[in-house]
Amino acid sequence: MENQFDRIIAVSLNPALDVTLWVDTLDFNEPNKTTDEKVYAGGKAVNIARVFASYGAENACCLGVVGSDNYQTFTQLLRADGVNFDFVQIPGAVRENLTLVIPDKRVLKVNRAGCPVSAKAMHELKDRLLAEIEPLGRCLLIFAGSLPPNITPEAYKAFILSLKRENVEIALDTAVFRLEDMEQLRPFLIKPNLPEFRAMCGTDLRTEQSIIKFARVLAGYVTHVLVSLGGKGLLYIGEGGGVRLIPTPVEVRSTIGAGDTTLASFLYALGLGQTPQQAAHFAAAAGTASVTLDGTDVVTREMVEQMMPSIQFKTVKI
Repeated sequence: MENQFDRIIAVSLNPALDVTLWVDTLDFNEPNKTTDEKVYAGGKAVNIARVFASYGAENACCLGVVGSDNYQTFTQLLRADGVNFDFVQIPGAVRENLTLVIPDKRVLKVNRAGCPVSAKAMHELKDRLLAEIEPLGRCLLIFAGSLPPNITPEAYKAFILSLKRENVEIALDTAVFRLEDMEQLRPFLIKPNLPEFRAMCGTDLRTEQSIIKFARVLAGYVTHVLVSLGGKGLLYIGEGGGVRLIPTPVEVRSTIGAGDTTLASFLYALGLGQTPQQAAHFAAAAGTASVTLDGTDVVTREMVEQMMPSIQFKTVKI
């Protein structure tokens, strides 16, 4: 199957400003002063677009909806990362997600809900997406991240299905869909982490064999199934078989955005003509490299290539 897309569009309904704060103290009686802080344009779809930009992928961009109150701050950060974007502005502000890194290196993450998105804004976003994809050949729409507080999973699924065309594939990295939704959506790619995969399948999946079993089931509806296993690596089931990628332990600075890096890197490698198994190897190395960075700093291709020899590669029988 041809894996090169003329256009890859990451779709963000609930972007964020990811604010990471470092403190040397954790005092519940007195204010704790920051020793460092960083702000990034974030949300899953935005992070995916930032990774593509870091790799120099000119066929990738980000479309979505964004609060007008801090639009300039948000888009300035995207420009600094080299991301091509087009957002429908809505009333309200881009939510701020807070990450607190405490002295023992533990991390507390708090994600805000975001602002509601009107039906009018969703219609405008659909029009912009159609205008983007209709003149092109093969296009991939990536739907990733959390939903705004007023958008239901059913409405989201209907929105995605309304955009499917003969030349349009979809990729999913969201916790809102279940196994039965996949038969309707039939995505090109999904990339749940293990808790999301358990929720999707409605079972605990306590063993690796049970994870592989359900990934095989999903492969009946999904071309490429990637399951992120955190520090234990990555599982790929799909075209040409399955592989299990196991990383060498690294010093973890931040896991935020590692899954987004994995997804973008898999697609990027496919676009270079790599086999799905080779692309999964590249993706596992990228996800591992990502956790060695602070906040949601993005990896470079050089970092990923340096990490690849440390990733164990095992064939999985399917």
